[in-house]
Amino acid sequence: MNNYETTKEDEYVSIQYKLSDEELLIVGFIPLINMRNAHHMLTYICEQPAEKKLFWSGNTICNGEQTIIHGWSKNAPPFILPKDVGFAVGRNTPYKYIVVNIHYFSLLKNDYSGNQLILTHKSRKSHAGVILSGTNQIYLKENTQTIRTPFSCQYKGPTISIFAASVHTHQWGRVNSLYRVHDYEMSLIVKMNPQNPQSFYRLFLPIEIKNNDYIIGQCVYDNNLNKTIHIGETHHDEMCNIYAMYSYNPSINNPPPFLLCWDNAVSQMANLIPEDSVIPPLQLNYINQTIDDEQYINHVKHSIDSSRDLPIKIFNQQNYFIIIITILISFLILLIIGRCIGNLQYFSYMRYGDIINRRKGFEILKQSSNQENDLLD
Repeated sequence: MNNYETTKEDEYVSIQYKLSDEELLIVGFIPLINMRNAHHMLTYICEQPAEKKLFWSGNTICNGEQTIIHGWSKNAPPFILPKDVGFAVGRNTPYKYIVVNIHYFSLLKNDYSGNQLILTHKSRKSHAGVILSGTNQIYLKENTQTIRTPFSCQYKGPTISIFAASVHTHQWGRVNSLYRVHDYEMSLIVKMNPQNPQSFYRLFLPIEIKNNDYIIGQCVYDNNLNKTIHIGETHHDEMCNIYAMYSYNPSINNPPPFLLCWDNAVSQMANLIPEDSVIPPLQLNYINQTIDDEQYINHVKHSIDSSRDLPIKIFNQQNYFIIIITILISFLILLIIGRCIGNLQYFSYMRYGDIINRRKGFEILKQSSNQENDLLD
């Protein structure tokens, strides 16, 4: 945005950017925005923007082919794609524009929010896409806990590999989860607490989705208010979204897979969602992702860690630093305690020696006194 002034509460505003006529790949996102001003921000690649103006208010984003490529909320950090993966835009693609859509909270002036995109001319082995999953079937009855809103679909298309995910709800969301069902076996793709900073987070292990696999998931809510909450676009309403970022082979005979998994098309599969899906991850770990390009090395990412859902535990430089500091502090404490005990023993010894010396002095004085009495006699 360029010195933008909102006109109402919960205003949706879009700004467009025309890409140059060359083959480009989007490989990273650096949000330039603050949660005090905006509820969330979505970035799209479009065939044409919905308006010819530089920026406009409303819910229309693109005309023609379009896809979401990034989402942000709650002061989430930057995100860098893995090496050899990027969103293909510009020449030889239908995507000629980038449109950033911002949902503002309230009235404000002089806003310069936006999303800085990192682009490259360097070719990548795989191209990236995003599947949007979720549901409109949101009815949060007043004073009700653990309200589930399941969704499901069957995937039809070439093999893709999900390597990152993002979740989105409003204030009533407790946990969002997404699963794959392949050959009657269910695997967790991601489970996140939507009250944490909302952005794409890299999975520890990519999950392959093959033709005829099922994608199932749900959002879980708690409504402590004395009113019913429905789906809607304002922060007084609710949403249920999970974005799955994937890589795929960009060959001519292997077009981009589908982009939407919405509502509960295969309800019998959604019944397989496990009971522990209502429990959010235990903690938010701060870890350094493996960034392959030197220019991105300083971009630190967040990743959700659940002790149950993840088979491995990652220790990074920050963990080791904390461990070393803890060991040093413990050593210093033991050293101080040891010196205190040594000093106490030393003073005890000195005090004991002083008592012995005094006794010997008294005995000498007593003997001298007796000798003097003998002489006088």
